[in-house]
Amino acid sequence: MPELYLDGCRPEPLAHYLKALGVLRLVAEQADPNARGCWRGDAFVLSTALPADALVEFFLQRYVPTPFVGPWNGGSGFYPSDQQSGIEALSTSTAARFGPYRDTLVAVRRVLDRLGLQQKPDKDAKKDLVEHLRSELPDPALDWLDAALVLTDAGLDFPPLLGTGGNDGRLEFSNNHMQRLAELLLAATVPFPAPLRAALFGEPTHGLLRDKAIGQFAPAQAGGANASPGFDRDSLVNPWDYILMLEGAVLFAAAATRKLESAGPDALTFPFTVRASSVGYGSASMTDEADTRDELWLPLWQHPAGLVELRALFSEGRAKVDLRRAGSLSSRPAVTGVDFARAVTNLGVARGIDSFVRYGFHVRNGLSYLATPLGRWRVPVRPSEHVDLLTPLDAWLSHLRRRATAKGAPASLRRASHRLEAALLDLCRSAAPSDVQAVLIALGDVEASLARARQHAEARPVPRLPALWIERADDGSLDFRLAAALAGAGLRARLVPVRGGAWTDADAARVVWTDADLVRNLHACLLRQEIEDGGTARGDDARSDATMGRLDDTRHPRRFAALGDLAAFIDGRTDDARLEALARGLSLLDWDSIPHRAPPGLRTPPPSSFALLALALRWCPPGQAPRRTPGLLTRACAGDLARAVELARRRLRGYGVAVPASEFIAAAPTRVAAALAFPLSHRALPELLSLLVPRHVRNLDLSPLEPTP
Repeated sequence: MPELYLDGCRPEPLAHYLKALGVLRLVAEQADPNARGCWRGDAFVLSTALPADALVEFFLQRYVPTPFVGPWNGGSGFYPSDQQSGIEALSTSTAARFGPYRDTLVAVRRVLDRLGLQQKPDKDAKKDLVEHLRSELPDPALDWLDAALVLTDAGLDFPPLLGTGGNDGRLEFSNNHMQRLAELLLAATVPFPAPLRAALFGEPTHGLLRDKAIGQFAPAQAGGANASPGFDRDSLVNPWDYILMLEGAVLFAAAATRKLESAGPDALTFPFTVRASSVGYGSASMTDEADTRDELWLPLWQHPAGLVELRALFSEGRAKVDLRRAGSLSSRPAVTGVDFARAVTNLGVARGIDSFVRYGFHVRNGLSYLATPLGRWRVPVRPSEHVDLLTPLDAWLSHLRRRATAKGAPASLRRASHRLEAALLDLCRSAAPSDVQAVLIALGDVEASLARARQHAEARPVPRLPALWIERADDGSLDFRLAAALAGAGLRARLVPVRGGAWTDADAARVVWTDADLVRNLHACLLRQEIEDGGTARGDDARSDATMGRLDDTRHPRRFAALGDLAAFIDGRTDDARLEALARGLSLLDWDSIPHRAPPGLRTPPPSSFALLALALRWCPPGQAPRRTPGLLTRACAGDLARAVELARRRLRGYGVAVPASEFIAAAPTRVAAALAFPLSHRALPELLSLLVPRHVRNLDLSPLEPTP
């Protein structure tokens, strides 16, 4: 079948996308039942037996307009103070093509007379009017009614595509549609084809209408401030763009749906529509979700589809978020923009769609809503497994969104939630470890904000994350290895007062992490742990803890730091801010389910001062009870490395290990002390001792107890 490239019908702006749907619908219904259409590049391709000239002739001479009426709106043309040029022209026309329109106008006036309505109805009367219209309007007019509004238990609800029931501010869509039809098709002169060819094929033309509104559908044509090289510009609208875009909008049919298992009120369902997520586009930081009317994710497909297929696609028009748990698969409808991105990534949408163009209805010009393009999303060839990481967080993410958008929510929580949604959206685009890390970092920030607002009982902490997270996030970097070692040693107990998945005031004293830098926070963890140890030996059960090192005395470390990595940390070769952020995010993992492991790291030996302090704190010979060295940690954390080293030498001498006197002062004494917070494998102890004592001393028994998994 011949193909026509409609370069005037493009995915952006929204008016041109809807125009493509309108062209296909009208041609298939009124001229060529076998017509099909698809998207190639940035053009809509119409497969039809009609040549280009015949297509133009069809719209100019034979096209039968769909009746669009909105008597529930002010300015609809049915009341004395309304502009009535369009409605009068159609009512008095004798052309056969306007017969459905005339029948619809007669039916509307009959209903208005019966109800005694002489002006725009109020809220209560509006619902009654719509109920009467639905029962009496001719069938051709019901498509518009379904697209513009829906009756629910609570009253009327309005899908975002057509504003508030076919009305956007002072622009009443149906009345303007009638005016454009009268100007184009009922004028005394022969219809001028150039504007139609421009609308269909993108050809240059004159004859655009000045000072005519097009609403939210084509922001660049709406005029206004900064819309031209000057300070202001009038709107310039191709009337065929307006007519055809409304003809395409009727493919979207709103519905009131109620799950069978729910006793709640009806919920508005509109094709490919979700709540707005103000992330994932350049001006997202300036967007307040209170100034949005949801989002539309409009499908693009590359294989020709007929009208029947498109009606089925748009009548369903819902995306599902797959939830895989313990080998079982369930799903739920996508609710937000982030949900829709997840659904696209894991192929929870109808097959045959290649990508989506995302639109948000945002306040961008005074109080006017504009359909703002927010980017393209490609459907992957195969499902992306990394989105499954979010399944354990699904219920909690919904809870967080309610908390963060609630009235009176802390600004810090709003910002942290916004950053998390942005990271989640990026994760749906890419499976790179850096994107998984970004989500972990954002989760850590959110939990910190929630901890500050935990006086609200409903502010739940982040649930424990499965081990799969560390596998997907591991990029093999120095910062990641050290962050995992800290997180696996019980860091979360030092960050927030959480126990058993809930906040607890009983553990508040154990939280020592503040807004200070990483080094000072690690000092605080060490000193707090020393206080909790009580300054005395705790018997054989404590021996492995003292040897292995930990931040939280309720668990054994699950990751260990390599000595070369610690040497790099002491030398300042780490990004401390990133290391801290990663450690906070990784602390959310369920470390009890993660096996012990000492990942390979750098081989550079650490300073001898670190080796001496680490041995004095973490090792004792077999057969001897571990002994504390009062003041050692305090001196080291204060930067008095010389005194701390002397105390450590005395402790090892008491164990029978004589460390030769030498210069132990390091260039970064506070970082040497901070490095003591990282857990060490028992295999690192012989290496530390070899840095301090002659070769003949290395045959000492240094093997500690292995930690219990």
